[in-house]
Amino acid sequence: MPGWSESSSFRRTATGALLGLGFLVVLGLPLLLHPRQEAAAAAEAAGLPERELIILSIHTETIRREFERAFSEWTAKTQGYTVRIDWLDVGGTNDAIKFVDDRFRQRPEGINVDVFFGGGMDPFLHFSEVGLLHRCHLPQDVLTPIPPTIAGSEVYDKDQRWFGTCLAGFGIMYNKTVVKFLGLPEPETWADLGRPAYYTWVSSADPRQSGSIYMAYEIMLQAYGWQEGWGQLVRIGGNCRDFSRQASQVPLDVSAGEAAAGMAIDFYALRAIAEAGEDRLAFVLPRPLTVINPDAVGVLKGAPHAELAELFIRFVLSEDGQKLWVLRAGAPGGPKKFDLFRLPIIPGLAKRYAQYAAVKMDPFDFQSNMALDVEKKNLRRRVVSDLFGALVIDSHDELAAAWGAVRNLPQNDPRVRELLQPPVSEGELLELAKAKWQDPKFRADTIAKWSEEARLRYRHVAEGT
Repeated sequence: MPGWSESSSFRRTATGALLGLGFLVVLGLPLLLHPRQEAAAAAEAAGLPERELIILSIHTETIRREFERAFSEWTAKTQGYTVRIDWLDVGGTNDAIKFVDDRFRQRPEGINVDVFFGGGMDPFLHFSEVGLLHRCHLPQDVLTPIPPTIAGSEVYDKDQRWFGTCLAGFGIMYNKTVVKFLGLPEPETWADLGRPAYYTWVSSADPRQSGSIYMAYEIMLQAYGWQEGWGQLVRIGGNCRDFSRQASQVPLDVSAGEAAAGMAIDFYALRAIAEAGEDRLAFVLPRPLTVINPDAVGVLKGAPHAELAELFIRFVLSEDGQKLWVLRAGAPGGPKKFDLFRLPIIPGLAKRYAQYAAVKMDPFDFQSNMALDVEKKNLRRRVVSDLFGALVIDSHDELAAAWGAVRNLPQNDPRVRELLQPPVSEGELLELAKAKWQDPKFRADTIAKWSEEARLRYRHVAEGT
């Protein structure tokens, strides 16, 4: 492996060459959208009445605009009216859940929002549990083409409170050019990101801020078991160059050559690969150590336009809606301007439209023996995020120094074992999640204690005393 100075020089060179591409791939697209007035002008020209729908969405601007246009065109043909969607953006998944919870505490009968769209599964499992979702009544022919489960996970709720609209796979994106230059093994499993050779060359985001990155970490903890899984997280954390706030930064880092590899959700990776080329970037789903989960939609309780909201869900689940996720921009029935790179919930759809598909992968072909314990994930998410934050992110300078000092030692070396040891057992962590973590003072005091103990431990390991 080249020395640090040579690696740093390569990183700077790769960054200069690829950074512009990375920003265009992940962040620049919304800036290219036409003004909102275009949709209103089309509705007026059609001479049809216009109806309003209010949607709170975690999805990107490109997804919102493509679905608003396509849904309005679909209702014009099938219902005799166009639709204008009032999109609400209140931040990421956690912020959106908190927003809905807070608003319903103030207005239990309804919060003047029709649909919650995106954010994975967590919002909908939570809203179902606390009774904040409207029960839909979709015709059976809408659901018949959609398998009720994939790899042990429900694709839609049997009581029709929420529905998977597309599927998301969690894996590893890597830069072939950087990996080859550094003489690294191409990553195939999560553990590869913790290899000593990847020191300083891994990109990740803060799981306290990113739902998809937390999901990747939770998958590792469950796939390997608590003890070994925590050790893998520490190794990977020690290899990380830094931690961004958003998961979308990881493909930027990898595309630009700032990192050799990083954890990514499929659509970020597939978009970057389509722009940069398969000869430069790659994406792998670690078999059988990952899961594919639905990204869902649901109608909120007290929705002011509940009938139209159900019609929107019916459209999204239909083949017309599903083709927006899969087909290339400009293809018949596909998005008009932007490839969306999402995995469909209808098996065989990508293969059926292969000549027009931006997404070649059929998620129903992916085989994994792993069944994620969703109840455990949801119960302990806040505690695990805080633990990781305290021991890996907030103490990262000390961790990186310690891992750098011992990463090439045998795994049974006392310093390595000390570094990788979790500060609490899985049972103790679950007990914290069930009760004490709701106490703000206890939580703050415990996080501070974890951080201080971690820094002392890492210094001890780094110094070898």
